Amino acid sequence: MRTLSELQDSLDEDLAWRRSELHSFLGNIRRVQSESTAQRSLCRAGVPLLYAHWEGYAKHCLSAYLHYVGRRRLTYGELHPAFVALGHEAALESQEGMSATKKMVRRVQALLSEDGERARIPWRKGVDAQSNLNSTRCFDLFESLGLDASPITTKARLIDYELLRVRNEIAHGQYLSIGAASYEELHQEVLGIMDFVRNTVSAAAENQSYRRI
Repeated sequence: MRTLSELQDSLDEDLAWRRSELHSFLGNIRRVQSESTAQRSLCRAGVPLLYAHWEGYAKHCLSAYLHYVGRRRLTYGELHPAFVALGHEAALESQEGMSATKKMVRRVQALLSEDGERARIPWRKGVDAQSNLNSTRCFDLFESLGLDASPITTKARLIDYELLRVRNEIAHGQYLSIGAASYEELHQEVLGIMDFVRNTVSAAAENQSYRRI
């Protein structure tokens, strides 16, 4: 992930196959008899699929951005505070057995240290979605990378209840009746949020939002 074009290609390619699979699945729902058992079963199965693509794509985009910024090889003085925090916290976490007090002192020392030090951003492992990407976790991940999630804060209930809660209940064997119209609406909403993540990351990289103003 060395260049902007490589990053954007990665975002586009990962979105393309996910979008294709989701549209194919939606086509199957539309083709079967309306209100039939087969259609209801497909709609139920579709919610975990939508969630999987939502979590997978968000993790892919944010991890790719973290990778891209990490490969810029910038100093702490050149980076947005969010990446400064990531770098210093990663350094502290690598110190096993350090007490909370020592960590607190080291944080202050790091803040007072020379800004010309090369930043050690933990990009290799990517971001951690914790296999349960609710709205709080999503917005925290955006914040940790200096990205603005405010345009999708209105989607918090959709993410937490219509997508994540329903996915969990279906995955644990509970019966929920989901109509084709409701599923199609959720399908469009999820694709819209995925597009937002893609566009936000792409714009941040292009505008060099990872740099300190």
